Amino acid sequence: MKDLFVFKIFKLAVLYCVLVVMCCYGRLVLANPSEVRVSDNAINNAVEMTGRWNQGPVYASVTSGNYLYFGSSGTVRVVAVEKDGAGNAIAWEEVASIETDGVVRDMIIRDNYLYIADGSGWLRLVNVKSPSKPKLSGALELDSEIKAIHFEGERVYIAAGWDGIHVIDVSKPNKPELINSAPSKGYSLDVVVKDSIAYVAAGHDAGLQISDLSEPNKPKALGSHPIAGSASGIDTDGRHVFVVNMDDHAPSLSIFDVSNKESPTQVAAEPLEYGAERVRVEGDLAYVAGVANDAGLIVIDVSDPTNPKKLGAWWDSTCSESVTIDNQIAYLAHGDQGLEVLDVRKPDAPTVIKHFSAAGQVRGIDTQGAYAYVANGYRGLKIVDVTDSANPKDVSELKTYRALDVDVAGPFVHVADDWAGYKLIDISDPQNPVEIAALDTPGYAEGIQVRGHYTYIADGEGGLRILNVSNPEQPVEVAAVDLGGYAYEVRVHNDIAYVAAGKAGLVAVNVSMPASPIILDKYKFSERKFEARGVELKGNHAYLAAGYMGMLVVDITSPNDLKSAGIFESKRRANNVSLFGNKAYLIDSASVKVLDIRNPEAPVYIGERELPANGARIHASDNGVYVAGMESGLLIFEQ
Repeated sequence: MKDLFVFKIFKLAVLYCVLVVMCCYGRLVLANPSEVRVSDNAINNAVEMTGRWNQGPVYASVTSGNYLYFGSSGTVRVVAVEKDGAGNAIAWEEVASIETDGVVRDMIIRDNYLYIADGSGWLRLVNVKSPSKPKLSGALELDSEIKAIHFEGERVYIAAGWDGIHVIDVSKPNKPELINSAPSKGYSLDVVVKDSIAYVAAGHDAGLQISDLSEPNKPKALGSHPIAGSASGIDTDGRHVFVVNMDDHAPSLSIFDVSNKESPTQVAAEPLEYGAERVRVEGDLAYVAGVANDAGLIVIDVSDPTNPKKLGAWWDSTCSESVTIDNQIAYLAHGDQGLEVLDVRKPDAPTVIKHFSAAGQVRGIDTQGAYAYVANGYRGLKIVDVTDSANPKDVSELKTYRALDVDVAGPFVHVADDWAGYKLIDISDPQNPVEIAALDTPGYAEGIQVRGHYTYIADGEGGLRILNVSNPEQPVEVAAVDLGGYAYEVRVHNDIAYVAAGKAGLVAVNVSMPASPIILDKYKFSERKFEARGVELKGNHAYLAAGYMGMLVVDITSPNDLKSAGIFESKRRANNVSLFGNKAYLIDSASVKVLDIRNPEAPVYIGERELPANGARIHASDNGVYVAGMESGLLIFEQ
C-alpha cells in the first residue's frame, strides 16, 4: 500500500513538472521531421539521430521485370538483375534504396508502383517507373499492425492482426484512402484476394477465413475452417486454397477445396516438421518458407491437391520469412541471414546462386574507444568502427549462437549468448576477434556484466549465474541464485548485484563473497503491467525499466530495504534504461525518451525520438547514445 501511495503522489508531481517545462520551451526538433511523428508536448534538448548501422533482417521481397526489391528495417534495397537470353538471372547490382519508417513486412508491385507495408503501421506507394530513381508518391498511416498485403484491381488488402482486413483505395497513388476494415476471426497474418473474395490465414486456431469484399462497406463473412495453431501464410489458384501453419503438434500445408465458399473442404494436409511462415503457389508447385529444422525453402508438388508430395528442400538453421518466385528463381527472405536467391529448376534440389547479407538483429551494445561491440543475434558479435558516427563501418564479425548482450573489459568481450550461455572473445585485434572460452548455462543468457575477476549473467529462468574468469580460458561457475523470476539484466555496485528479474522485480543480491551470494531484498509491484526488464545505477538509486509502468526509481541506500523513490510513466512497454550525467535515456517499444534526473524523486520529461522498430537495449556514453534496435539495427544519437 505504501508503494502504491507513493506511486500516485509522484504521478502528480511528474505531471506538474512536465506542464511547467512545457510552458517554458518549444517543441522538440528532430533530424527527419517528415519521417518521425512528434507529440505536441515534445520539448527541446532531446536526442537527434546522427548515424545508423545495419539494415536488419530481410522479411520481404518482390520482383518486376529486371529488378528485385527486398526490404529489411528502414530500407528497401533496389537491385538491377542482369538476365541471359533465356531469362536466367546471372548478375545483380544494387542501384538504389528507399527509406521507410519501420520494419518492411511485405511488398507488392503493380503498374510501376511499389507498395510497401511496414511494421510501424504505414502503407507507402513509391513510383518505380525509373527503378534507380524511386520517388514517394503517397502514404497512408494505419492505426494498426500490418502483417501482409495483397493487390487486386485498384485496391490493396491488408492483413492487420486483430483488426482483421483493411481495404485501401489506391486508384489515386498520391492519395491512398482507407475504405473500410472488415473483421476477421482470430489474428489475421496473411491475405490473398481473388475476384473480391478474401482468403485470410488467421492465428489462434482460427485457420482459414473467407469473406466477400465486393462491397467493402458491407463485408460479408462466407465460410471458415479451423486450423490448429497459427495459420501464417496463404495462397490460392482460384479453386484451391493453400495454408501453412505453425503448431507444436501438427504443422502442415493444408489444402482446401473452396468451390463452395461457404463450406470449404479440407482435401489434404502435408506435414511439416516445424511449420512455416509463408507459401506461394506457381503452377503445380507450392514453395514454402519454413521455420526451425524445416527452415529454408520446401518445394511441394500440388498437381494433385488431394495428394501433395514433398519434392525437395533447401535447409538452413535460420527461419525463413517469405518467398517470391520469378522464372524458376526463388527469392527467399531469410531473416537474419539476408536474402537467398535459389535456382529451383530442379525442384528436388534447390541450389543457392546468390546471397545478399543482412546485418542481423541488434540486441545489445557496448563501446570502447573507437569501436562499438554489437550483440547481433544469430550473427554473433559484430565490431563496428564508430569514429564517424554518421558513417559507421564494419570491422569484423564472429558468429556465436545468438548474442543478446555484451560487456567489454580490456582486451575481452563477454557475451551473453542466449541458450548457449557464456562466450569470451579476445578483441586485442579488432580485425580478428577470437573465441577463447565458452560455458553453458541452464537458462537463456540475457544480460551480462563484468566486475574484476567475476562475470555476472542474468540467465533468464536460470536466475543469476556468477563465473570466476580469473583464468580467461577456463571460466568456472562459482554460484547461482534462484530469483523467482526471469532475469533480464544485472548491474553490480559496492558488492551488490541488482538484477532486473521480470515479475520478481528488482532483486538485490550480496556478492561480497561471490561463491556465497545472499538475496537481501526484492522490490516489486503486484500490478500485472509491472515487469523489471532493465536496470541502471547512480548514487543511491536504481533506475528500473519496468514494462508498462515506465521507469521506476528505487532508493537503494539500504540494499536490505529497497524503497520507492520516483516514477516516470510510459504508455508503452519500457524495455531498457541507460544513464549519462543528469539524464536517463529510456527506450520503450517505440521511442527513446530523455528524462532529467537531477531530482531522482521526480524525473522530468525532456523529449523523445521515435524508433523505426522495437528497441532492445540502450547505452549512453560520452561519445553518444547507442540503441540496440533489434530489427532497426544500431542507432546512434547525439547526447
